[in-house]
Amino acid sequence: MGVIDAQWWGLWWPWLLVWAGTAVCAVVVLGHGLRRLRGRRRPGGTHLDMCFYLHKQRVMDIYEVGGFAQSLSQEVAHRLQVQNHFGLWGKLFFWLGKAERGVTREQVTTYLREANPMNVIGVVMDAMRKEDRVVDADLIEGDLVLNRASADRLSHRYPAGDIPLSALGLEYVSVTGGFTAKREENGVRLSAPYGNGARVEIMCFEAQGRGDFHEEHYYSGRFTARCLGKVLAWDEEQRRLTLDPVAIFR
Repeated sequence: MGVIDAQWWGLWWPWLLVWAGTAVCAVVVLGHGLRRLRGRRRPGGTHLDMCFYLHKQRVMDIYEVGGFAQSLSQEVAHRLQVQNHFGLWGKLFFWLGKAERGVTREQVTTYLREANPMNVIGVVMDAMRKEDRVVDADLIEGDLVLNRASADRLSHRYPAGDIPLSALGLEYVSVTGGFTAKREENGVRLSAPYGNGARVEIMCFEAQGRGDFHEEHYYSGRFTARCLGKVLAWDEEQRRLTLDPVAIFR
């Protein structure tokens, strides 16, 4: 019996090692996938809303000179590495596993070289969130959530905490409100009530709008939208805050 056991181990121990290695890889990949799912449930990430207005030049300006290049590269590389992990798992499962060095770097370079506004905006917004570069303002609920930079800069000026949006000119703001739309000669003007008798206005150039922005239902009533942009000006006499939009979602 001992001879048979020795022969069995001599024949099967390489396959046992392969199966054990595969099981370990499966556990690692499953753990990584669970962590990714938990991370996606955390609040404050990019919302999967419909983008109906996108200022292409401003998006590319942020991408090229806004200081997000490293974060963008890391974000794209992270996504590609996750895909490679799942691909490697599939190869190991069918006993075809092998290491591929330098593939991720090449894919990242290709992705960045072929960037355009629509495939960049999501990565840009993720990078801005991770770097805490966005202030959130909800005009409907009256909520304002500052990032660290704006809190440090404005807390001593407004000790009571009643900070106006006009003070946020240096920060990117994500403004959610109930907007109405009106066609003008150069494009479309969005307007939403803000505070006591004030309003937020956003000028959208027609050439930058996406196809569904021309649909009639945008001009027949009020709709909820979220604008990523910067404060352009505050008109005290007309109580009007103007935003320079980068992208608008609903």
